[in-house]
Amino acid sequence: MTEEFILDLTRKLQLPQNPPAQEPCSKSIYRIPKILTDVNSKAYEPKLASFGPYHHNCHHLRPTEKHKHRALIQFLHRISKASKTPNDVLIAMRSVEPRLITYYDGLQVEEDDEDCLERGRFRRLDCLKEEEFLKIMIVDGCFALEIMLADKRTAAGEQSEYDSHDPIFGAERMAYVIPYLKRDMLLLENQLPLLALTTLAAIDGSGIGDVNTLIKAFYNLSSTSLEDRIIDKCFHILDLYRKILTYEGEYLPSYKENIQSATELRNVGVSFCRSETNSFRDISFNGGILSLPQLKVDNITESSLLNLMAFEHLHMTVGNEVTAYVFFMNDLINTADDVALLRNEEIIKGLVSDENISIIFNKITKGATLTGFADNIVDVNSKLNTYCKKRMRRWRANFVETFLRNPWASFTLLLWALIIIKIVCIMLQYYNA
Repeated sequence: MTEEFILDLTRKLQLPQNPPAQEPCSKSIYRIPKILTDVNSKAYEPKLASFGPYHHNCHHLRPTEKHKHRALIQFLHRISKASKTPNDVLIAMRSVEPRLITYYDGLQVEEDDEDCLERGRFRRLDCLKEEEFLKIMIVDGCFALEIMLADKRTAAGEQSEYDSHDPIFGAERMAYVIPYLKRDMLLLENQLPLLALTTLAAIDGSGIGDVNTLIKAFYNLSSTSLEDRIIDKCFHILDLYRKILTYEGEYLPSYKENIQSATELRNVGVSFCRSETNSFRDISFNGGILSLPQLKVDNITESSLLNLMAFEHLHMTVGNEVTAYVFFMNDLINTADDVALLRNEEIIKGLVSDENISIIFNKITKGATLTGFADNIVDVNSKLNTYCKKRMRRWRANFVETFLRNPWASFTLLLWALIIIKIVCIMLQYYNA
């Protein structure tokens, strides 16, 4: 038995000397492991709508399914004006279906549903029939495009194809619904391949044009020529969102050195200002001035940052600029006072309270790791620490913290100053007498 096992293992290990070259792996949509969800499991779960197979048919998301099918009908109605038929949609999507499947980690798509059940898998999560997968790509893809298109038309004041009281696409409901949909469309487990969206958009006769431009408008992301060069190879919306947030700058924080909080840095003479761009890499420290990109904090910030970090953690070749930025901000922000300082310099904006913002950054780095940076990166951490270690600045920090930040200490210092002045005046009067 042992000899047969060894022989069988030996045969399996006999690989060709020159294996055929493989195409680059497009796998980029992952299930979030428990080690990451322990921080805040709700941050990775959709609240209103599922996109793609991982959360398809979840009980609390089923009410949105009827609205997806309304969006599909609207899509088919529009393409009919351009002499396109549902069969054209099916042919186009079926041609890219094998590539779409490869985007999903651990997903098995079988011709026969019995194959899924025989393997004992939890079918909803990782095993689908071919027709079911294709249906999800078409229905969810049309819904995503319809959401972004409706939002664009509302923002431009254009005539909507829907009644103003429509529960999803109506102008009166968009302001309430869109924030939830924006959040759900940035979840790593809830991604649709951009290939699906671009394929559908090419059929649509509504003049959607470039899907990337539509996504950038939906998330109010700035547009530059540099972005246009890097977004062509994006896997999905979350990947595109990440690339735009990190498109410019040379900085990545050190994973070896922590820095002091914003208020502590101010005490040693560090000033703060807003960077020229909002790129997470556009951070610099020169002449005692720390420049930071502006961050708009809202009710989806925690979820979007956690999902961006999860993507960087699971997709090894994508980089870890967002994780590095979050670690840096976690060092800067220890208390609400640190947030207030950064808000005063317009580095942080939003209606979220200072206390809650400090809680967000202090929480989301738990369970995350930060490693592996190139040697040629400008290391702001070490430059800040070198600046803070100088003796006169340490003395100034101690003086400010001991006397100027403490009302009673300030009063005591003032009292002693008055006493000393009084003694000097008496001595002068004595010697001049």
